[in-house]
Amino acid sequence: MKYLHILLVCFSLVLLNGHVALAQEEINQDVKVVKEYTPTVSDAYKVNFMPVLADSSYTKPQFNYRILSTSVATNYQPTPIAAAKINTSRKEYLHKSYLKGGVGNYSTILAELGYNILENEKYLLGLNAGHVTSLGSITLEDDNSVDAPFHDTWAIADFKHFFDDKTLSVDMRFDHNMYEYYGYQTLKGDDAYWLPNGELASGYQFIPDVEQRLSQFQATVGLSNNVVDERKMRYQAYAGINTFGNLTGVNQFGVKLGGKLYQPIGDLALDLNGGIESYKTSVPDSIGPMYTFDERSQLLISVNPSVAFNFDRARLKVGLLVAGLIDSEGDEFYLTPDVMGELTVVEGIVTVYGGINGRVNANDYATMLYENAFASADVNVRSSVYGLNLLAGIKGNFSSSTSFSAGIEYGIFNNEHFWVNKTYTTPEEGVDPLNVLHYSNMFDVVYDDGELLTVKGELLYKPKQTMEFLLRGAYYGWNLDSQEKAWHKPEVELGLEGNVNIVENLYVNAGISYYGERWAYDVTSDAGIKQLKGIVDVNLGAEYYFSKQWSFWASVNNMTAAKYYKWNGYPMQGLNAKAGVIFSF
Repeated sequence: MKYLHILLVCFSLVLLNGHVALAQEEINQDVKVVKEYTPTVSDAYKVNFMPVLADSSYTKPQFNYRILSTSVATNYQPTPIAAAKINTSRKEYLHKSYLKGGVGNYSTILAELGYNILENEKYLLGLNAGHVTSLGSITLEDDNSVDAPFHDTWAIADFKHFFDDKTLSVDMRFDHNMYEYYGYQTLKGDDAYWLPNGELASGYQFIPDVEQRLSQFQATVGLSNNVVDERKMRYQAYAGINTFGNLTGVNQFGVKLGGKLYQPIGDLALDLNGGIESYKTSVPDSIGPMYTFDERSQLLISVNPSVAFNFDRARLKVGLLVAGLIDSEGDEFYLTPDVMGELTVVEGIVTVYGGINGRVNANDYATMLYENAFASADVNVRSSVYGLNLLAGIKGNFSSSTSFSAGIEYGIFNNEHFWVNKTYTTPEEGVDPLNVLHYSNMFDVVYDDGELLTVKGELLYKPKQTMEFLLRGAYYGWNLDSQEKAWHKPEVELGLEGNVNIVENLYVNAGISYYGERWAYDVTSDAGIKQLKGIVDVNLGAEYYFSKQWSFWASVNNMTAAKYYKWNGYPMQGLNAKAGVIFSF
């Protein structure tokens, strides 16, 4: 079956000229909203990605969990490669501000406000705030219909001050998310369940209040020098804080510091990256038998020095990553190589690359809750380590209208996390109580070591300025030491997206994605596993520019009304239609 999945990925990637490109960031967010005009400043060490399905007049709000019907979430991560000279041109009127509103089925209401200062040569300021509410109901796997409301609110401020030789930046963001634990569970309030100490407790004591709330504030200050000459030193430094809390009473405070120094010396270059991340979690005293809270503190210190050798048609970086993780559950030290080589086979056409590296993923409490909003409030938090990653790939351009990239990566990891429903046991006459298991609609994590093989690719085709298409595919092969499956992780992801200027002032975007089958841990089945079927997701959106100030938009997600479960027991909304108006001023 795995070989069949690999063949499916490869076949989809050769549909357009037989080449693919490494994926960019997730394109699975929901409602498109008109974006403020943001002038760019030359940054000699800015990471660029290719292919780029860019849309300079659109951005999308970040929803942290998936109740809204939307294009399916993927596991893509951007891979830094050469910049593509491709960027969709849209009709763009440089107004300082805009107001967007819309409505949809599932009693969905959305609004967004953006404000920008554009003209000043010394600084830029962008403000963005919005809210989305949905009050619809969803049918669970037992055919019961339940309310699944949510309310997302966000506010963002980005500020840049340009000095003669440096740039000061300040970025702030606030998120407030309200939702309910609406998922299916076999846990019953009237039944009794065993506590760890051997006593029995009512099931009501294990069922949380239906409402939950997440709130987070982030602020980062950065400083970098303005250097265009590649022969001169470049630096970048940042400092930030993060505060997080939920309705249960768990709070987290985080601090991060870091920077980068790049010093060319002839054909060599010295590169030094480093950072510190610190998180401390405080918890309520006790909330009955449902939760077992532990205060946690984590400190991650990392240093990544390297030397780059530059040749006419090649580049070689040799370095290492040194990291120390100081945790309330124990301290660990990591040392991994960081070697990457790149060879230009045909200038501007084909480049091959390969290397070996490692990384440490510092998983803090807030990150885990925003990854899975239905996680138990006492979820354990550990950092995962990919101590050895082997990677290789190819990238380039067939022409000015076609870019491609394809890559393969093999990694060995420790302490990767996988989501499973919390389980409980109940006594039954004549039956071993350990054999009568039930699960909750809250999630816990299990950790495992293993190996991951990743094959990814993308192809970007832009036949003309007002039309572009992106074909993408990925295969994930998990080999775990203890767990039977990589719970809630897909093996295959395929997708095709496009943006087209149909006629003057009318822009259409469409996409079709396949999200492969996944597996959930199910203690109520004899096999202990449940298949979450793969789905085909079709989306369509359009915007019409009526005048310089007014435009109208509409979108339809999940046009096939597929029943998709991102998490076991939690179906997402079916066919979802929204429409609205945008006023620029």
